[in-house]
Amino acid sequence: MLDRTQAPKAYLLDDLSLADVKIYHLDNEIKIHVFADDTNPVVKADFIFPTGKRNEAISGIGTICGKLLTEATSSYSSDVLQETLDHYGAHLDVVVDYDDTNVSLLCLKEHSSILLPLVKSIITEPLFDQKEYEKIKYQLSQRIKINNGKNNVLATKAIRSQLLAGSPYGQFASEESISKISLEDIKAYFQQNLTMAPQIVIAGQVDDALLAELNNQFGILSFANRKKAGEFQLKSSYKPTVIKRAGSVQASIRLGTLSIGKSHPDYYKLAIANEILGGYFGSRLMKNIREDKGYTYGIYSSISNYQAVNYHVIGADVQLENVDDAISECKKELLSMQTDLVSDHELATVKNYMLGNLASHLDNIFSQADNYKSKLVEGIDYKEYFTAYVESIRGISSNEILTISKKYFSQEYAEVKVV
Repeated sequence: MLDRTQAPKAYLLDDLSLADVKIYHLDNEIKIHVFADDTNPVVKADFIFPTGKRNEAISGIGTICGKLLTEATSSYSSDVLQETLDHYGAHLDVVVDYDDTNVSLLCLKEHSSILLPLVKSIITEPLFDQKEYEKIKYQLSQRIKINNGKNNVLATKAIRSQLLAGSPYGQFASEESISKISLEDIKAYFQQNLTMAPQIVIAGQVDDALLAELNNQFGILSFANRKKAGEFQLKSSYKPTVIKRAGSVQASIRLGTLSIGKSHPDYYKLAIANEILGGYFGSRLMKNIREDKGYTYGIYSSISNYQAVNYHVIGADVQLENVDDAISECKKELLSMQTDLVSDHELATVKNYMLGNLASHLDNIFSQADNYKSKLVEGIDYKEYFTAYVESIRGISSNEILTISKKYFSQEYAEVKVV
């Protein structure tokens, strides 16, 4: 009989089983990165353009442009486009991030020959209808207005604006910037940015017939060469910031500092140290500020990585009367990471958690393709990254965590309070 008074034995997960990625070239040299899985009749194709919010002349242009792509094209009216997707049970999305724009199609393999021409139309002949433009512009402006009434949104924008000042990563669309964008600006942004050659990541039931269809549709297209991203110089500020808002029932706090990218030799060790500090539910920040003090429902710390900037941030929503004490406790935990060795039990727990979490995020062909896609944008080798990450988790010692914490958690942190 199972003894429920005894916890099951913990053991370190075996190495991750990563799918082999095959790379092909269309006739026009566009790269296709293939994750094949014959057991699933579904296909997900991502067309990744090397442009995003970082390339916006006015904040918000890229977002509006991305939304307009799926509204109507010269070959598909708005109604026909949506009815086609609904009829075939397909999902089409355009996500505009800082470093890339991703046009994504999810559909049954048997319908791909019908839906790929639709994607081709979206990325080559968007209609940019005036009425749709005005509707999307209004919706985006209203969403910004609503979000700017949320303390956590204001806190996140404030900490990024301070740390990433001088770069496009520290800029955000506002009601004012949206009001300045014309339809001609949108068309110009498309011509300057979304005519550059994309890379294609495709996962699922990929066979020779599908690859031939991709070549028939997209291998005949001409794309502009990739442009070199604009240079900038960060002007980070570490001055404490207080944003006061009448009627707030709770406060949002952020502590942040510039950090390192995933290609840095210290990155894996720092990521593990961050996990102990505030990366999961059993972290030190959670135990202290949520469980012991009861100041918040949740607190986190994370490393945010982009092509040209990286930063470490601690964030939480806390009771108004406990703001200063919560920040003080965050600083105590940062100091503790630099002065106290992690116990064997705590280290074993975080190793098990991180390996299990990695496995859960790579448990099927589509999640592996999504992770591969993010590494492709970041310019990192997918298999090398996860192999090295697993080895670091398995092999890291308490002394190494102490050393890496002294090196990075001792940096000056910007401080934001929205109260």
